[in-house]
Amino acid sequence: MISGMAEPTWTDQMSAVSTLAMAAISAFIAVAAYLAWRTAKAALMASREASEAALASADAARAANEQALLDSREQTRPYVWVEIAPSLSGTNCYDLRIANTGRSAARQLKLAYDAWPEPLDDVATKVRELFDTPRTLPPACSIRSYWRLEGNFDDGSTEAGMGKQGTIQVSYTSDDPTHPQYQDSYEVMIEQSGLWPVGDQGPNPDGIKGDILKFYRLGQVLVRTVAEIKR
Repeated sequence: MISGMAEPTWTDQMSAVSTLAMAAISAFIAVAAYLAWRTAKAALMASREASEAALASADAARAANEQALLDSREQTRPYVWVEIAPSLSGTNCYDLRIANTGRSAARQLKLAYDAWPEPLDDVATKVRELFDTPRTLPPACSIRSYWRLEGNFDDGSTEAGMGKQGTIQVSYTSDDPTHPQYQDSYEVMIEQSGLWPVGDQGPNPDGIKGDILKFYRLGQVLVRTVAEIKR
């Protein structure tokens, strides 16, 4: 024993032991709290990742459903288009063809034109009536009408009907309530469309008269009609 130093009492020893015990308990609690925090953080991160994955999956499913609805709508919608083509009646004449190549009916079909001639002759008046009258055009069906006639007519005129340029606008509805209205525009460019082929009707031989000539004319019409089907 060192001189001058008092021997620790039982109380001092118990206090030291208690202090050490409290320190150990505090260290244990700190470690346990840290481990619990790490576990809770990992669980929170996993839950967040799971939530984000669920949201991403829901977004992907929603996008897939929307795309499926869009694809279904596009596949079943009506599709109306127009063209100006050489006339079934022969050369120097032009027809308007309105066709629905979609898979459902086009309803409330109306057309507009931005270059109406003034005044309207008999052909143009009928075209105007056709444009202004709403109608239903079933799928795989078409309407054909005279558009323009050129030649030497009895009244001294050389052309009748509509012009060679302009824009035709088409509007119609469908049976789909989510997208009921469709609109398209098509240009009339008769002089900018190259040299349009017309179905061959065969030669016009001389010396044929009477019933033989009538039968020959009928054959010409049939040949030209078959050629038009190939268009």
